[in-house]
Amino acid sequence: MDRNIYRIKELINLLNKYTKFYDEGHPEISDLEWDQLYFELKTLEEQTRIIYPNSPTQKINFEVISALSKVKHNYKPMLSLDKTKEVKDIEKFVKGHDWMAMFKLDGLSCRLTYNDGKLIRAETRGNGIEGEDITHNALVIPSIPKFIPIKEEVIIDGEILCRWDDFNMGLSDQYAHPRALASGSIRLLSSKEAASRRLTFVAWDLIKGCEDIDFFFWRLEKLDDWGFFTVPRIGDAETVKDAISILDSMKNDEIYCEFPIDGYVFRFESKEYSESLGKTEHHWNYAMAFKFYDEEYQTELLDIEWSMGRTGILTPIAIFKPIEIDGTIIERASLHNVSVMRETLGLYPDLYQPIWVYKANMIIPQISRAIKNNVPHDHIIFAYDQWIPCPCCGKPIEFIESDTGVVNAICGNPLCEGKLENRIDHYLGKKGLDVKGISKATIGKLIDWGWVGYLSDIYLLSMNKEEWIKKPGFGATSVNKILNAIEDSKHNVKLDAFISAIGIPLVGRTIAKEITKYYVTWSDFRDAVGGDWTEFEGFGPEISKSINSFDYAEADDIAGMLSFATPESSIEESTPAAAIKDKIFVITGSLVNYKNRNLLKTEIESLGGKVVDSISSKTNYLINNNINSTSSKNKKAKELGIPIITEEEYLKMKV
Repeated sequence: MDRNIYRIKELINLLNKYTKFYDEGHPEISDLEWDQLYFELKTLEEQTRIIYPNSPTQKINFEVISALSKVKHNYKPMLSLDKTKEVKDIEKFVKGHDWMAMFKLDGLSCRLTYNDGKLIRAETRGNGIEGEDITHNALVIPSIPKFIPIKEEVIIDGEILCRWDDFNMGLSDQYAHPRALASGSIRLLSSKEAASRRLTFVAWDLIKGCEDIDFFFWRLEKLDDWGFFTVPRIGDAETVKDAISILDSMKNDEIYCEFPIDGYVFRFESKEYSESLGKTEHHWNYAMAFKFYDEEYQTELLDIEWSMGRTGILTPIAIFKPIEIDGTIIERASLHNVSVMRETLGLYPDLYQPIWVYKANMIIPQISRAIKNNVPHDHIIFAYDQWIPCPCCGKPIEFIESDTGVVNAICGNPLCEGKLENRIDHYLGKKGLDVKGISKATIGKLIDWGWVGYLSDIYLLSMNKEEWIKKPGFGATSVNKILNAIEDSKHNVKLDAFISAIGIPLVGRTIAKEITKYYVTWSDFRDAVGGDWTEFEGFGPEISKSINSFDYAEADDIAGMLSFATPESSIEESTPAAAIKDKIFVITGSLVNYKNRNLLKTEIESLGGKVVDSISSKTNYLINNNINSTSSKNKKAKELGIPIITEEEYLKMKV
């Protein structure tokens, strides 16, 4: 360690120790001696530009702002992580590459930007593209260095957290979890109030700066040197299971368990390789989170709403006091059917009933349990023996038990506008004919105006054109666009899309595609209705019953208005490209025609080729758009006489 750095750390420890003794009423050195040490420290900090966050030279200046301003992330998006709860997914993800593992911290993601060594901005993740400027509060968090010893621009990602000890000693009566405390506190307009919340910043990525350091582990070591707290991590486990075992031990060790965590993160070591993998709209492809549980959050039931499906089945939706889970505010969750609602909430769900909510597979809000209420009283939200109107047509809801014992709420009104609206939306939507430009709200208006009473009426809407263009919010352009889209949808219709669109229960696009492998016209399919569909792959008795019991009268009428695409008698297998088959490829550098290397790799393998990570004498081609690159792979390829080709040259090989 540099002598000056060693002396700086020594002076900080001495001064903080002597200050503590002074505050406790038994000083160990004189004021003059304390001042001499203080000014020595200040001089060294100015010379080295190294200022640690616990240095007594750092005077906090509090600030009050009127509102948080929005800020666009100007370097890289702050995306989420791909997640799994399966060890095998992590093993598949890291296979064949150097990797490391670390705690997945459970706080609020934050990005720090330094210029010329000075902290100039702190921002929350927000929606990944745009966050909130929280610089005024970051400046009063002791664990965020205000200066670091480097001239170039540096950007650091990390987590703002509340330690368990600080949470339990402070505002645990006002917040359900340290994450909620951290999220609420960092957004305070008064930095003095934010400082009182005892927040901590833990860094987990150096995303810009020190570009000569490729390995992620050593980039975090550099942040350690600059005075940051960095995420607990390991980089030397032989297997994923070993890493999880080690991290489990660390999680239960009092040295490491001070912060809330909700899983582990596995990521590739090489910065160059990581960046080559690209991203999705949701996450970067160089890391994956291993979640070891679905965390439950307690809240209170406020109401039950009913969501209408196209077949008339009403799904109960629990409405509850809003809570934050994985960075999003949740206030509603499906109860699936009446049987599940009764099992979860009891016979008489009531106002302010305690419930526990989680995100199933980290995506879908679910109610895991509740304090059941089986006794009627004044605050009942729902009772199974009471009269309940359909939210769409006002007719009474019926409770019907299926052959399997499941109780569903159903609107028996065949003319229910809610059923019709959902049927048309499904028919025109992505799971049906995929007609562009007509929203569910517009469908609702067409029904309200009395122009659509049946599914087939959408093909007669041109009769109402003159009146339609006069309606508020429409006009000739928008109406013509909708009518043209509907007219276009009548031609060259794929049979599987139509079968999926008409709304046969349990029959979606996948089942419909399987049907059209054997029945290539509508007439062929209709002639087959009534037979045994369980002989088809993936078709059970429920699907067979659904196909055979469906009322096809209206579908037959609509089919007569359509012209179907020419039937495909068979699906031709793609022939591997001769120039690619059995050839070995290596891919490096940035890509233009493919989002990431995995997509290109998958295509090459589908054409009979093979993709490996390193150059050898067996390699046939190196794909690199920068042929003149001085990268190690380019050099090795040139040494071995292996052709270096661009994406464009590869694409020509496919022909």
